[in-house]
Amino acid sequence: LLLNTNFYQIDFLNDLLASEKEITTNTATAITEASNRKLENMFLEFFDSIEAIQRDTYELAWNNGWYELEEAETKKINESAKKLNQKMEELSN
Repeated sequence: LLLNTNFYQIDFLNDLLASEKEITTNTATAITEASNRKLENMFLEFFDSIEAIQRDTYELAWNNGWYELEEAETKKINESAKKLNQKMEELSN
């Protein structure tokens, strides 16, 4: 794969980041469903590795200006916090 323009690099990095997020999610599920401690520990080690790679990929994209975060509005933050507090309250009952 020849990455000779920023467009291809951005596209490649976004695909890579999406794949790493999916692997991380699936590995978290495998950890919780492992049938024994040895298997669970194996998945935990893999999770730590893939999470570090995902972080490096994100930082590469961020440092090149290819990944942007939108600033959340205060109203949206407050709504999310309220929903989370409601869920936490439901779970504690």
